[in-house]
Amino acid sequence: MAGTAVSTAGRGVPPPRPWRQWLLLLASLTGLAGMLAMLQVLAAHANWRLDLTPEKRFTLSEHSRRLLAGLDHDVQVIAFLRADDPRNREVADLLERVRAASQRVRFSLVDVNRNPAVARQYGVDTYGSMVVESDGRRKEFSNPREDLLMAAILQVTRPSRKVVYFVTGHGEQDLANANRDRGYSGVRAALENEFYDLHVLSLLGEAAVPADASLVVVAGPRKDLLPGEVLALGAYLERGGGLLVLVDPEAAPTLAAFLSRYGVQLGDDVVVDSENRLFAGDYLTMVVPGLSAEHPVSAVMSAPPLFSQARSVRVGAARAGIRAIEFVHAAPSSFATPETGVLRTGIASFEAQRDQRGPVPVGVAVLAENPAPTPPTRLVVFGDSEFANNFFLDYLGNKDLLVNTVNWIAGEESLVGLRTPKRTPGVSQFFVSARQGRLAFILGTVVQPAIFLAMGVVVFVRRRWRG
Repeated sequence: MAGTAVSTAGRGVPPPRPWRQWLLLLASLTGLAGMLAMLQVLAAHANWRLDLTPEKRFTLSEHSRRLLAGLDHDVQVIAFLRADDPRNREVADLLERVRAASQRVRFSLVDVNRNPAVARQYGVDTYGSMVVESDGRRKEFSNPREDLLMAAILQVTRPSRKVVYFVTGHGEQDLANANRDRGYSGVRAALENEFYDLHVLSLLGEAAVPADASLVVVAGPRKDLLPGEVLALGAYLERGGGLLVLVDPEAAPTLAAFLSRYGVQLGDDVVVDSENRLFAGDYLTMVVPGLSAEHPVSAVMSAPPLFSQARSVRVGAARAGIRAIEFVHAAPSSFATPETGVLRTGIASFEAQRDQRGPVPVGVAVLAENPAPTPPTRLVVFGDSEFANNFFLDYLGNKDLLVNTVNWIAGEESLVGLRTPKRTPGVSQFFVSARQGRLAFILGTVVQPAIFLAMGVVVFVRRRWRG
């Protein structure tokens, strides 16, 4: 090797010069930086994004994308900010995402301190306010978030609100009740954000369902409906109305008989699933993972709903022209028991001669044809009303299930989609089933110590064997 080195030097080949190596490195880095800058420009121009956050914080929800894709009116959004507001970057990013999702949306950022005249023109006196305009209609709101922005866009682009009536007089869930454990005020807020007007409706006496009703909701009646009330609901459905029924175990036998005309069979039972109930939680509160891909409401859902004290809802015999589908099921480990005493004891065990094995259906959707030109009747029945109360509504897929169902019944299929989940700063929700809890317990208290014990025994034996 020494001879080779000498002969190479003897031929007069100059040794490599350090400045050439540095020049090549500089040229390579310059080219790489230029390529990365060009990729960044292309990505920004085409709005290419890679959202690596687990909850997809920087990606519009499917519901928002559908709403924006269906816009048929131009929308102008004005955000009133101040130069030192730490929210400016998030607001600008949100508006950029919205503009990229629809060519009909334009936005501008206004510094209130530098442009007070513009703020006075729009009557804005607080930082962080947004004004959404379209065809002369205007909506102002503060605390800019994606869900509030979508609600404002809906309000200025829809010609009118659709009306939802909630039947009252039988101990139903209360829209005005803000109680965390029992109230339905969260339902009111969720549906108003979808641009619905909500009213209560009494069908006592000769009352009929108003002609402006887009749908009627019967949510958790504690007492049975009277025959005249059932007749009023039947007349409403015959003229192409929509009905959403949320009925708990041991409730409303007359309503159950009425629903059977449309091929919906309410079970006189309670659904139990000890494997998918919440770990260390209520015995009758369970995750319901069976979501059918054949119905638009359940097909778009990514998270299962959480039901509490549910009854079975099945497809039964029905007249011609009725199409019914069981689109929400409890897990295969569930069972339906006619022993309704479990509601009070909180304990049940499967008995083959008495109970029905899962998967147990707890949600049925019906589409019933009517004589032309009457539109088809849309009906959805869930065997639980508690999943939509203030305590459960923001868990897992509960809000999507409820609001998407209302949209489907009202004929607003374009609004069916996943929404941005409610987030509490510094808090991440996760749910552990009883099965997962047992597995974690076994792994942490049995398997892991056993592995370390086995390793210690092996080390001890080897050292003893080596003497």
